[in-house]
Amino acid sequence: MIIRKAQIDDLSPLVELACLHSATSGNDGDPLRVERAFAPLLIDDTYGVVLVAEDDEGVCAYAALTWGWSLEAGGAEALLDEFYVRDGGKGIGTSLLEAVMAAASARGVARVFLETEAHNVQGRRFWMARGFQVEDSVWLQREC
Repeated sequence: MIIRKAQIDDLSPLVELACLHSATSGNDGDPLRVERAFAPLLIDDTYGVVLVAEDDEGVCAYAALTWGWSLEAGGAEALLDEFYVRDGGKGIGTSLLEAVMAAASARGVARVFLETEAHNVQGRRFWMARGFQVEDSVWLQREC
């Protein structure tokens, strides 16, 4: 298995994995929307970076890390916007997360945020076992 920065040639397998992820998480898995969201991240690092894990069968996992700026953090921060491993329990997720944190650190990021559904106990265990902490903030959203 190798972990590397995703390229534009990875768009098709990324869309496939993201649609699988959406099916399990209840998000909108419209392939055209997913493709439009990934494309700028694969062209350059302006908005963020996508890392992929690749095994003998091809791309098997991805992490989308997007850049932000925070007065509270004192500068650069990042959102681990999506993280998906096709077949968990093999150490792929842990290796991918280590690469994500290295990419964030190389960018000068002070902290990485992520969100997971409240009912995702397994996911919270994974993240907390790797140093992430539950915080008291509540995220709100509004469509523009």
